Amino acid sequence: MKIVNLDAPWHLAEKVVELKIPNFIIEVIRHLERDYYVRFVHHEIICGVHSSHNTTLPLSPIWKFRKPEYKNIATLIHTIPIYLRDSKPEEIRDENSIIDLLGAYYSNRNGDSPYIELFLSAIDNSINNDENHFKWLFTKVLIHELAHAALDIFNLEGNNSVIEKIHYFSEFGRWREESMANALTLKIIRDYGNKDFYDYATRFMKSQPAEYALGVLMENFGYEGFISVFISKEHGVDSNLQQKWLNYVKGTPDWDGLKKWNNMLYRKYVYVFEGKYYTLEQELVYDIVEKVLSDYEHQNGGKMPFAKFSTIFPYIRTGVEMSYEPAQKVVGDSRYEKEFELADGNYSLYYFWDNESLHNFIDMNKLNVNIIEYKNWQ
Repeated sequence: MKIVNLDAPWHLAEKVVELKIPNFIIEVIRHLERDYYVRFVHHEIICGVHSSHNTTLPLSPIWKFRKPEYKNIATLIHTIPIYLRDSKPEEIRDENSIIDLLGAYYSNRNGDSPYIELFLSAIDNSINNDENHFKWLFTKVLIHELAHAALDIFNLEGNNSVIEKIHYFSEFGRWREESMANALTLKIIRDYGNKDFYDYATRFMKSQPAEYALGVLMENFGYEGFISVFISKEHGVDSNLQQKWLNYVKGTPDWDGLKKWNNMLYRKYVYVFEGKYYTLEQELVYDIVEKVLSDYEHQNGGKMPFAKFSTIFPYIRTGVEMSYEPAQKVVGDSRYEKEFELADGNYSLYYFWDNESLHNFIDMNKLNVNIIEYKNWQ
């Protein structure tokens, strides 16, 4: 970890040294380093073999990572320069800068090294002359800025020419970025195990603007939650879903709802049927068939005969097998897991469905159903 004082007041820079804050930061992330190296060392050292012929070193900038993962903070803290500044500069709205109230992350995606700034006067003014609070807030802000680096798609090896589809300066991009950066930070602090520090960080985050405070609800995110934010920057998110997500998080969000949204926002297709959101075509097909059969029985007082069913739902190949088969023909075949009852026998639906087979199977002109489809990326 390299920390350099540029223009921070001398007495505040001295406090960083006297309170041994760099040592404390290393203690806080030590558990993260252990997790990182247990998981990735084999891939990096054994699997990361490159031919020595026609190879120019270094292979990639040292701060770049091969796989997006929040645990990359364990190495980013040692590879990204950290500068101490007096206060927040005049805000620069360009694609390289994420300037928070107490610190900033500069991506420098054009090939230079990314770097972090910490605004010591602003940090000092945010505490009540409590040395522990100064140490905790300094650490919290630094980890938050490192979280931005872990979420930076331009820090992924081989992503030099990628086009960012979700920009930080959009409302959706800012809410997604800042909430996840705080969630990463709070998770790392929680896992460190100092309850007083964790409680302080939680209170501080709750006092921040709403897009930051949202991160407190998200501290139990898993890989899917992290990758939802990371991949969305590269692939994009349907503009309608962006607004629906914003409406949700500005209301009364909870963790279960946020998990569902994380899952939706990085999937290629999202569907809405009967007010329910779907990311798996399999579940959507099952529910549509179930509704059509239920509606028929309600209107006609009996089960739908196969002759009628087969005119509505075609017998097509989806994956390596057919869309449905008589149940007795596929007994014990777990791929035909969804069984339904017709007037002249039971049938089972195949398990594999994608967007193409969904549209081949569901003819909206024949069915009294309404499906809304969103496409997040090409």
